[in-house]
Amino acid sequence: MALSNEFKEAVEQGKTTRVKIMLKDSLLLDPSCKEFDEMMDYANIKMGSLIEQHDGEQLKSSEDWNEDYLNDEMVAVVNNFSKERVDLLKGIVKKLYANKEADNVAHRKSDIATTEFGTNTGASGTKIAGGTVAVVGAGLLIGGLVIADAPIAVPIIGGVAIGVGAYLFFRK
Repeated sequence: MALSNEFKEAVEQGKTTRVKIMLKDSLLLDPSCKEFDEMMDYANIKMGSLIEQHDGEQLKSSEDWNEDYLNDEMVAVVNNFSKERVDLLKGIVKKLYANKEADNVAHRKSDIATTEFGTNTGASGTKIAGGTVAVVGAGLLIGGLVIADAPIAVPIIGGVAIGVGAYLFFRK
């Protein structure tokens, strides 16, 4: 897995709180915790250990783990980034999101396969329509300017079509 430039930048700038937030958030995106471990290794090399002494709070056992407890601990870990709390969060996300992990792996494999074969180029229907409208607009604009007898509205419509097509193509 490649580390994001945003994460590397936060580490390089020594933004400890931001790094901790990005680390804990990665657990929700990747319940296998592989991304977290890679990020943690990078941060530890560049910043030194982020692990703090546990604040002594009694942590709940696995029978009591649920979404609400996960949310509470996601907040608490930023202020007390202890090994105990990190291990707790890893355990909770693995328990609560075990199915999500399998879905994410299948989805990533599908994305990689379709991208490699050129079928997932990010060309949604809107992007295709936008590109088509812009090309037609360019044709109208050029044709309206080149043809002497063309009404003045033709290049204007072409210019507008280029703008609309570009908007459709580049919007997210």
